[in-house]
Amino acid sequence: MLGQLTSIFVEVVLPVLMLIGIGAVIQRLFRLDIPSLTRLNIYLLVPAFLFVRVRDSTLGWGEIASIALAVVGPMAIVGVPMFLFMRARKVEGATISALLAGSLVINAGNFGIPVADLLHKANTIVFEGVPAPDWPAIQAIVVLFANLSVWGFGYMILALAKGGGRNEVLGYFKLPMFYVVVLAFVFRETGTDLHAAIDVPIRMIADATVPIMLITLAAQLVERARWPRWRVVLPAVSVKLLLMPAVTAGLVVAMGLWPWPGAALVIASAAPTAVNTLLIALKLDGDADLAADCVFWSTVVSAVTVTGVVAAVAAFGVS
Repeated sequence: MLGQLTSIFVEVVLPVLMLIGIGAVIQRLFRLDIPSLTRLNIYLLVPAFLFVRVRDSTLGWGEIASIALAVVGPMAIVGVPMFLFMRARKVEGATISALLAGSLVINAGNFGIPVADLLHKANTIVFEGVPAPDWPAIQAIVVLFANLSVWGFGYMILALAKGGGRNEVLGYFKLPMFYVVVLAFVFRETGTDLHAAIDVPIRMIADATVPIMLITLAAQLVERARWPRWRVVLPAVSVKLLLMPAVTAGLVVAMGLWPWPGAALVIASAAPTAVNTLLIALKLDGDADLAADCVFWSTVVSAVTVTGVVAAVAAFGVS
């Protein structure tokens, strides 16, 4: 068991931490322009990654629907009782919003994509003796529905704080992810091939996604690093990193998705809090400090918890 934990940490988690560390050092030395990096990720890198992974995927429509339910379902299962409990305790709306987002919304992009990519390449860690799964394609679908859920929680935040929110939800559809995925499915279903002059650059950009996203994540985290209000942050981080994977595991087993693609979905759910929750909190005048604490400390602690979740997935029926 110890050997497997060490293997998972060294081959999957440590490379992610190394790139985050490099990004943090670069940010301290040169002060990277975070808005420009964020736009690069949103409008170029992630769309290229999604297009390539979805177009190359072999996932059926039934599997895609199951993945969507497995991503969104645990958020409702955990989020609704949390919301009702905090409302009963008369917690402020801005705090409720930050805690819900910090506890439920996964960082499927900056963190989840690198972990899925490394696990796919180190296939024997989890799927020894099982045919190699289409893990990057599953993560691409997870990214799509995680982004949709981020803006759904954005609506909730705005509704709690200001009593409105339609423009914030519709703002998601100004981003390229949804349209890129639809286009990728069109190309996949029609068997259309791109000319090499277009296909090769797109694949090169997709290959650059993992390191640039991790450096961006590091730059964003460095700007918000501070000692948190543990009484509030610790429960949110515990829900995000421990309870959400447990609930996801129960749901995928109940849906008959174990071990595949359930294992990939459980590991995806173990990712830390999405950075977009902080961006939404800033935009909507929510509790940005609390949102930032959830993002930063869930990312730090996930070095341990993600290793444990991968090991648990391997132990319970996959390897």
